[in-house]
Formats: sequence, structure tokens, C-alpha cells
Amino acid sequence: HFSQFNASPLNLNPALTGVFDGDYRFIINERSQWSSITIPYKTYSGSFDMQLPTESYHIKHLPKGIWGLGIVINNDKAGDGILNTTEAKISLSYTGKISKDSSQFLSFAIQPGIINKSINYAALQFDEQWDGDAYNANLPTGENFQRNSITCFDIGIGMRYHYQIKPRNTITAGFAYTHFDAPLETFIANNNAILSPKFAFHANAQFMVTDKIDILPSLLWEHQNTFTETVLGATGKYIIDPERNTNFYLGIYMRLGDAIIPTISMDYNAFTVGLSYDVNTSQLKAASGGQGGLEISVIYILKSFVPMKPGKKICPVSM
Repeated sequence: HFSQFNASPLNLNPALTGVFDGDYRFIINERSQWSSITIPYKTYSGSFDMQLPTESYHIKHLPKGIWGLGIVINNDKAGDGILNTTEAKISLSYTGKISKDSSQFLSFAIQPGIINKSINYAALQFDEQWDGDAYNANLPTGENFQRNSITCFDIGIGMRYHYQIKPRNTITAGFAYTHFDAPLETFIANNNAILSPKFAFHANAQFMVTDKIDILPSLLWEHQNTFTETVLGATGKYIIDPERNTNFYLGIYMRLGDAIIPTISMDYNAFTVGLSYDVNTSQLKAASGGQGGLEISVIYILKSFVPMKPGKKICPVSM
């Protein structure tokens, strides 16, 4: 998971694909955690999404609205056994207005993909390799490993509601349902080892406080099998230069029962860079010393060049 969940939209909800002010969006996320306890868990994510120019392709049978297309690639390395997970998913979304004044929008999306998991057994140690005095890597493990890599198909869906009250007053809420095909993931013969479906609900808002300051509260709730995660908090936005899209953000979030997460980020023209750190507050802090996860996000939004059009009709010169 990413603490900066709003900075990883295609992982949060496929219905967020193509929903941004621009034409093309590139995002990179990186997270490192538990370095004080063991080999750090490393998570990387890269995504690209865009709004499909349906009119230029004369796709007349599609409903009028915004169509989005995106791809997200994730990689995660965990633990001493170097459990490696790689995901590649494609998102297709549709956003249409549900009010006459174009203040309310509803988005739907589907996100198929593949997941590959692999493990390095050579990095693990087993009881059978204890010779009575010390660990001996040359001794057999006593385990019957059938494979060290698996690949499975995965699919998710999502929806999103957006209410534009005023230019700087908005409310957004979404729901995502992933892994609902319950793909089998096991390195041994165990038909009960499935990737359980995951439910995610998220909501965020923006409220104007002064001419220069906005407040942005956010909430994320996720549930998978017997596990539940809740993250909530708020970010303050200070508008430095609206003409150059220069803004400064400072926020504080909490993952209930686990961590306090201070965040800092900044917009500058087409770039947004974010930094956060998880301060561990759970019982694990006895081992972690309060150290959790460092996370970095970079977002770049490209807007196509729009040639200047004359305000008045130009008359031809008479000869």
C-alpha cells in the first residue's frame, strides 16, 4: 500500500483513469519500509494514463463523455526470501455528467491485468540445514518446492462520484473491487491459496478557506479477507502563484492502529512532488523504534499545445 494514496490513482481506483486536468499523466511512486528491522521492503509503481480523443477517431457509437485509458506497473520486493511481485494492469474508464449544470459526474472503469510472483529459495534457511553446530547451506532443505514462480490473471472494477460545488469546493468519493476473480497464488499444490478480493472506499474534498488557503481532507478504507486498513487526515494547500500552478501542501494523516504520516508536497507548473514518512505507532515500534516507511511520488501532467485562435474573423486583402 501507499500512504500517499491520492498520488497513485490507478492503484487506488481504476475509475480515476483519465480524470485530471490535462491530456497525459505520468506518475512514479517509491516506498521503502522496515529498514530498522530487516531487509527493507521496496515498492515501486509507474503509471501512465490519458483521455481518449474519441471525436478525432469518429467513434460515434460511444456515449458522449470522457474516456480514459491507462497502464500501471507495480513491483514489490519483500523479506529475506526476496518475495518479488510484479503487476501489469490496463485501465479503461468512462466519465459522464449526471446533472444538467455539469457539476456532478460519475465514472466507471475496468482494470484487467496479470500478476507474477517469484521467490528466491537460496536466500532462505531451514531447520534441516542445521548440522547440530551451525547452519550448513550444503545440506538439503527437506522441503518439496514445486516452483519458484507463478503467474495469474487478475481483474478489478471501480466507480467514482464527483461533485463540483464551486471552482475550489469539491467532493469526491469512489469504490473499487479488485481481485474479484480470486486468482490462485501458490508455489505448492494448494488450491485454497487464493488472492482474496479487496474492497476499497475512498473520499476526499477541497474547501476554500481564504483566497490563498484551501483544506483537503481525505479518507481511505480497505478490506481484504480478515484485514482492514483505515487512513484519514487532511492537507493544507497554500496557493503561491496560480498563473504558474505553484502551490505548497502540508498535511498529517493516520493509519489507525499503525502509523502517523506527515506529508509535504509542491506543485510547480506541470510537476507535483510529494514526500511522506510513516512514524510507526503500533506494538511493532518496540522493534522498529518508531521507524516506518519513506515514500516519494512524482506526477507530471502534459497538456497539448492549443494554437491561438484570432478573436475576429480575418478578411482577405482585396487587390
